[in-house]
Amino acid sequence: MEVHGKAGGILGKEWGGSAGDPVSFEIDARAVNPLAPTGTFHVVHRKPDGRLLAEFSGKVTSLYAVDEVATLTGVIEAASHPGLPLEMVGQKIALTVYDSGRPRGSAPRTPDRIGWVWGFFGAPVNRVQGTAPHFAVNWGDFRVRGGSGHQSSAARVDVQSNAAGSQIHAVLGGTSTSPPFVGDPLRFALAARIAPGDNSRQVKGGFHVTHHKPDGQVVADFQGRITCLAVGGPVAVATGIVTKSPTAPQLVGKPVSFSLKDGRTDRLGWLWGFTPTDEPITDCQSITPFFAPDWGRVTVR
Repeated sequence: MEVHGKAGGILGKEWGGSAGDPVSFEIDARAVNPLAPTGTFHVVHRKPDGRLLAEFSGKVTSLYAVDEVATLTGVIEAASHPGLPLEMVGQKIALTVYDSGRPRGSAPRTPDRIGWVWGFFGAPVNRVQGTAPHFAVNWGDFRVRGGSGHQSSAARVDVQSNAAGSQIHAVLGGTSTSPPFVGDPLRFALAARIAPGDNSRQVKGGFHVTHHKPDGQVVADFQGRITCLAVGGPVAVATGIVTKSPTAPQLVGKPVSFSLKDGRTDRLGWLWGFTPTDEPITDCQSITPFFAPDWGRVTVR
């Protein structure tokens, strides 16, 4: 798994007092084991007149890339931030990178995208987790080389974001490829909506997950409500809380997260916060989408 490149752009009006500021991101990282990567990151944020607001760099501490999407975390080792009165060195960060690929023929290129989570502002940062790549760069290039997984041509993920709000609807499934559940049928249903003008936590919707053995025996059956939804181009992240489980009532109140991608291969990812040893679940953050469904469709607008 690899992520390389340097790219950036100008922050839009949705960034309030930072609107119009140029930002840039440089990443050079690789990994075989997602929790033992090598590599570095470098971020620069200036004001329109060239004054430095913040510049920081450090080492990558986790990296998980599948197809054209990568999520990485890191720790800041050097920083200069005359415009921000806070401590950055030693703080964690997370970056989500979407590589749009090279255009064919005369077709215009879809921009690469990047999303970020800054620990120095108090946001939690967990291993191989990030938010949606909400920022479309307008110069530079990111290259992502990710591992491939179970392929499918039957399912499709359509992910878009616009000023009218955001919406996801999904019913899909396939068979597990993870030991000890290889061959077990899985089914996912998600639906959620953010009204125009609302934020990621003002979301309404729910999810339902079932897991069976090949003979029909129920392994898991739980449903709940979506509590946070973030969309960035062809990638969406949703988190939620279990509200009902006929087979395991002890799951009620437990957190979950999902990730969705529309790309060269459509994928879904998930994390369960069911046991103390599970990875933490944080609002609007999740793992890189990794599972290619055998059937179904996901639509995100």
